[in-house]
Amino acid sequence: MRLCIFEDDEFFKFEPLCFSRPVFDLKVGASTIREKIASILNFDSYSVLCRDYLKDSIDYNNSQILINQFFDDDYIFVNGRIIPELEINSLLSENYPADSILKNGDVIIAAFISKENVRKFFIDKNPVFEREVFDNLNSSESQLKYFTYIWELIYQNEKFINQDFERFNSDISKKRSDKSVTNYHLINNQRIYISDSAEIGFGVVLDARNGAIIIDENASVMHNSVIYGPCYIGKNAMVKSNSTIYEGTSVGDFCKVAGEISHSILMDYSNKQHDGFLGHSYLGSWVNLGAGTITSNLKNNYSKIQVELSFGKVVTNLQFLGLLAGDHSKSAIGTTFNTSTVIGFSSNIFGSGFPQKFIPSFAWGSIDSKVVYQPEKAIEVAKIVYSRRNKEFKETDYNLFLSIFNDTVSIREKYGYK
Repeated sequence: MRLCIFEDDEFFKFEPLCFSRPVFDLKVGASTIREKIASILNFDSYSVLCRDYLKDSIDYNNSQILINQFFDDDYIFVNGRIIPELEINSLLSENYPADSILKNGDVIIAAFISKENVRKFFIDKNPVFEREVFDNLNSSESQLKYFTYIWELIYQNEKFINQDFERFNSDISKKRSDKSVTNYHLINNQRIYISDSAEIGFGVVLDARNGAIIIDENASVMHNSVIYGPCYIGKNAMVKSNSTIYEGTSVGDFCKVAGEISHSILMDYSNKQHDGFLGHSYLGSWVNLGAGTITSNLKNNYSKIQVELSFGKVVTNLQFLGLLAGDHSKSAIGTTFNTSTVIGFSSNIFGSGFPQKFIPSFAWGSIDSKVVYQPEKAIEVAKIVYSRRNKEFKETDYNLFLSIFNDTVSIREKYGYK
């Protein structure tokens, strides 16, 4: 039996991060949901099933991962928004019949599809997720849980950092010995993992009393910074001098961060390089927050938070929620974001005062204007940004920008952008 991690028809609820990636490629803890599912179920080779326009832009650097392609074999299909806890091992340990599904309420958690039906549903025609294909199979109930909205990853991030620590800590060969530490301070060093290729500056404090701290390969924590666990600092990431990184924070690979960050997740290649507060937030890749950008994550009256998304308003039971920013979006210096602000893909925000709490993809300007950020201009900037990180802006990136721009026209029109 082989594994397929699939994206179901509820992906849109993970706006704005879902425009440029499948839901299962969202990061929580030190890795993505997809990576966690494959690791728990012990599959090195597997398939993924996602929206057609995303398949060419996905690059896993792993020839054993097939994108919208399948081997001629039996498969277990696992929903890519399942909460990737050890309990999902039950999907393999139980003897589920072929051509059956597991559901938690209306959500398809997993499906067990015979080789014949894999060929019929996914090999002999364009492979896409079709609920009716699965719903026609015999079903049973499951208690396995799933994510519904992106902010749920923020609130579970501490737990997954602690779980991921065990995997890092078991690899002694790549862990730095702390016996000769003289220039920085470790508190509860049994819960601290520092890669032997990481650089830790003078006066740095790593405080793991309340959770694990992982400093990954080639990361740099500069002088006089303080990090509180649970916290993950990704590969080649940089924490600049005099920064304070609080618990519940994951800084992605190649990110550069500074100032004050708390309970936030940053996907790879994003920057918050200056002073300013970022709390209970989720940033996509290639996001840049200008100097002095500040997010509010708590309403003045301490009431529960309502989030506006393109399809409607969602009433949450949360007291804290900051900024949700799609890939390639940027803020100018001194930008102030209100509680639970949502910014789409490749928007450029500037001007005094608080911007609107929902800003669609490819928006340009201040609170007083609703101008469309034309894709040619956005792509031109993205090419420059890529070159600064020695990355090539490829045709697949170009096509992704155009696909997202075209798919979000109605959202911009709904909010008056012309």
